Amino acid sequence: MPFPWWSCLGRQVGPPTPQPGRTADATVAPPRPQPRAPVAGPLARARTLPVAFLAVALLIPLLGLVAVREQYTASRRAAQIEAQHVAEPIAHTIAQSSELDPHDNHTDLYQQPDRLQDFLSDVHRDLRRDMAVIGLDRRILADAIPANQGERFTADAHGEVAATMRDGRPRSFTERSADYPQGILQMVIPLRTGRGRTVGAVVMEYTPIYHELLAASAGTRRLILAASLGGLLLALLVALLLARGLVGDLRRLALAAGGLAAGHDNVRAQVRTSGELGKLAVAFNDMAARIAAQKAALTEVAISDPLTGLHNRRSFQARLAEETERARRSGGPFALLMIDLDHFKALNDRHGHPAGDVALVAVAAIFRQQLRTVDLPARIGGEEFGVLLPDSHEHAARMAAERLRAAIAACPIVYRDATLTVTASIGVAWYRGDADSDEELLRAADRALYAAKRAGRNRVRGRTDLQPAPERA
Repeated sequence: MPFPWWSCLGRQVGPPTPQPGRTADATVAPPRPQPRAPVAGPLARARTLPVAFLAVALLIPLLGLVAVREQYTASRRAAQIEAQHVAEPIAHTIAQSSELDPHDNHTDLYQQPDRLQDFLSDVHRDLRRDMAVIGLDRRILADAIPANQGERFTADAHGEVAATMRDGRPRSFTERSADYPQGILQMVIPLRTGRGRTVGAVVMEYTPIYHELLAASAGTRRLILAASLGGLLLALLVALLLARGLVGDLRRLALAAGGLAAGHDNVRAQVRTSGELGKLAVAFNDMAARIAAQKAALTEVAISDPLTGLHNRRSFQARLAEETERARRSGGPFALLMIDLDHFKALNDRHGHPAGDVALVAVAAIFRQQLRTVDLPARIGGEEFGVLLPDSHEHAARMAAERLRAAIAACPIVYRDATLTVTASIGVAWYRGDADSDEELLRAADRALYAAKRAGRNRVRGRTDLQPAPERA
């Protein structure tokens, strides 16, 4: 280590050396007083001040680099989250579209290239997202550019798409080519069927939203660099306070992004800065609101019957299981109605399927008019419906069923120049009285429904109607 120049200031000087030719007792002039060494406190402060000044000067650009890195990381993570939340419902629809109607003999979208391409083109038009659907053989099943359909997908240089199809884990990668040297950010979501089998992957670009978030924070980065160039103590102090505020706000942004990634759609970024970082927070909050709205719309599509707007079979079964568990814990009753429109095939054969669709929509409107807000009507499939009646015993359920049957029979359905009339057969079952589980309750309601059909249709049947009559003497 080099010898510090200031250490010589503290060295002590010894007594003078006797001159040659003089005796020790010779008369000599008294030695001049030597200056005392400076005190350690001021000297230490003098040494510490430039070091502290240097440390503060280095701390500001370091904090600036951390803040800039946090901005890039938060923006990229937020863009990944947004792409994943949008791509997952699309992949679910492509791989499990046939579950929306079990009586529909169509296969899933991923097995029908033309329908899949039309679906992807509609999504691309509505969401303005470049995406592609890749099969297990790494061929493009559908693409935002229809001309790419059937081509081999080679954009993932490290095989991220193949890895996602192997282990079912979402991944992101950067696609690089001569046309796009800066790279295109891509998110890969597996296509899983209802049985858990992976049949392909959806690849969605999220570069635009990433650039949007970076553009929103560009002013903040310039502000950090300007603050880092300050040289005076006041400028360094202001820059340090500003950097501390930015880092705190960026941490809050990162926490908000983490909450959004965990599925909390109501999370929002709260920052104290009203400048460019405030604009970034506004952009993040707008993105979170869009994600929540898109998820709500996709959830509505997933649980609703597209024709009638009622709940579909999958949603109905899930609510039936929830209601059974709730009744098991509380001991309260609830009832189940199974409804089938009479001679519906003959109506379709005579007037055509559009007339049948009009009749189904009219029956769904009757359900909404006649049932309580807590009741849950659903289209199970074809002309078959189910209704959950919470907190209802058998008597109340039969009254509700009779009210529905009479309203359906009395409702004239106008289709073109014809007035159609439909009737319904209804089976009634209620929890505890007829069954102790959701599956048993469904079977009990089905037996009552078939009893109503065997008795001549356009009537209601329940458990008491299924008991055999006593033998006559």
